[in-house]
Amino acid sequence: MMTKSKSISEILRQEIVSGKFDAEGRLPSEHQLMRRFSVARETVRGALRDLTDRELVDRRPGYGTFLADRASRLATQRFGVMVPDAFHPFYARICRGLEDGARRHGYTTLTAALGSGSMHERAVRAAEFADVCLRERVIGVFLQPLQFLEKAEEFNRSLVASFEENGIPVVLLDSDYVDPPLRTRHDLVGIDNTNAGYMLARHLIEAGARRIAYFSRARSAPTSLLRANGAGLAVSEAGLKWGRENIVFCKPDDVRSVKRVFFGRNRPDAVIAVNDLYAEGLLSTVKSLGLKVPDDLLLAGVNGDENAERTDPPMTTMVQPCYEIGLAAVGIMCHRIAKPTLPPLEAMLSAELVVRGSTSPGRRAGKGKRK
Repeated sequence: MMTKSKSISEILRQEIVSGKFDAEGRLPSEHQLMRRFSVARETVRGALRDLTDRELVDRRPGYGTFLADRASRLATQRFGVMVPDAFHPFYARICRGLEDGARRHGYTTLTAALGSGSMHERAVRAAEFADVCLRERVIGVFLQPLQFLEKAEEFNRSLVASFEENGIPVVLLDSDYVDPPLRTRHDLVGIDNTNAGYMLARHLIEAGARRIAYFSRARSAPTSLLRANGAGLAVSEAGLKWGRENIVFCKPDDVRSVKRVFFGRNRPDAVIAVNDLYAEGLLSTVKSLGLKVPDDLLLAGVNGDENAERTDPPMTTMVQPCYEIGLAAVGIMCHRIAKPTLPPLEAMLSAELVVRGSTSPGRRAGKGKRK
């Protein structure tokens, strides 16, 4: 539970970074703060000590408390936000969490417009936006690493380096840009992807699946590998077969590749797709091949996209807490700004399994039930 002095310190910090004291640089006296918050002098002094430790104020005996140089810089800067498509419902929810979290801490956000073109086009715009962030002197950057690029790790590493060289902290959203178990030194906020894959596979096994396949596009984010690892763990625990042949890399509308999987000797009876968008595309493809979901094939995705609820049948999915991811990312960024030397921070939130008709034979309609 937050103490009174910590609570007062946080209120004053938000006012500092929002620019409230920027005009004259002097904070109210101890006596004024005592009256404002109805607390004892020692409580006020505890709050001011905390602000001093965070290098936001300088206390000058006999003169008062003044903004430190670092606090003045904070008051005029904002966060940069870089996601693949800020208008897509999934990313829009994350951006809302970022914006609301930033506002609560006295910041504003500057969001990239990477558009919906090819990943190469988005990469060009991302590099251009990085230059904008540097010119605007943002205080920190939230970045979801770009994927599906031929040299995605190299590109993301270069992008992040441009911020590091200018002393701008970066908090990664959803995924790192190196394959697990490797990790970069950057803070990261997302879901527990291993657990998401594990929960989906366990649900499919409980629904009767005995041959589960994991479908993903090539060059997907490292989160894809973590979800596959989680699925493999659940399958192995159940005493079922899991190997390289259970993981399929192809585009969801690649009819020839999909047909090869489902009309081979060991065709799967259940599929976990890397995300809901992929699952929707795969649903259309298997239907065109004469397979029925869920009668012939159980199918599930990850994300909790709105469209997943409207497919026929409705799609089972792991719903990501997008808004909360945004809020948590801002919290970590504020910790990073206050204590730049902290070791890498990581917040892995839990996704929620929502069971719908695509994995429930005999129940092909309805919004689904949460587990």
